[in-house]
Amino acid sequence: MLIFELTADMDSLGLARRLTECGAASYVVSGDRPRVVCECGTALRSRVAQLVAGMITREWLQARVVERVCRMEPLWSAEEVQFHALVEICESRLKSRPVAGHTLDEWQASLARALMSHFGRSVCIALDPFVRFRLHRAVVELAQRVRDRLVASALEDEYEESLSMLRYMLDEQPLYEAELHVYITPDGVWITDAEGGMVSDEQIELVALQDDDVTSEDLAMTILITRSPWRIVVHDGYPDAPWPSFSETVTRVFGDRAIPCPGCPTCRPNRSRTGSRERFAFDHRSSRAVRRRLTPEAERTSDAPVDSELGEG
Repeated sequence: MLIFELTADMDSLGLARRLTECGAASYVVSGDRPRVVCECGTALRSRVAQLVAGMITREWLQARVVERVCRMEPLWSAEEVQFHALVEICESRLKSRPVAGHTLDEWQASLARALMSHFGRSVCIALDPFVRFRLHRAVVELAQRVRDRLVASALEDEYEESLSMLRYMLDEQPLYEAELHVYITPDGVWITDAEGGMVSDEQIELVALQDDDVTSEDLAMTILITRSPWRIVVHDGYPDAPWPSFSETVTRVFGDRAIPCPGCPTCRPNRSRTGSRERFAFDHRSSRAVRRRLTPEAERTSDAPVDSELGEG
């Protein structure tokens, strides 16, 4: 006979049913800490250990991860934490993604071996203290991954709200029969007309210079919305930009009006870009991976000659 003491959030009836299905007659003794009593011979103990270890690396593990994340981040709802914890654990198992150095299948096999060893010393096993130390590192790492998922989800929601606001502002503007070209590089963003002439707005730039938080991307988006062209050609020279990239934002705000450059001299790989074509300066102080600000120095160079190739594409 083996007796497993479970926690209240573990499915004692489900475990008893699975043990019975494998040939080990089992029943549940209810209480604050329900117990599953399993009557089985020595030949079935290996299978019993595998079933119990499987429940631990699923139900118990998910419950402890949710518990830890909710303690770390009390402002998130338990339902949201549970959802992301379930997704993370399922993906880690299906993709054999290591957790604290081992896959979940390896953790499960290790627990099954430890249970088999324990069966020889005692017939009663309190699963929570038995497992809590052994899976501590896995719980900590999974909790951090779930927290990262929650942060990413919140950022995505905030981004979607920003897109909705930008689309609303765009809808308020009349459509102009103009074609503008947007050039995106790691050093900044600038806009030209179809002939390659630099497009700017003195009033917008004046306001931007008074706000340290305004980036060249913010300035370019403001100009694009106020100009509301019927066509925007996006020259993306920064395909590896951190999310959300300005190229993606332009495309999602303007929809079919924004098209990628089919291939012009400026967009060809490994083409050198000179300082005279860098309208906005780079600032390493920002919290973003790439933060580009409009600076007085950049403003003074705004009258620099523009390569005629900028209008191509």
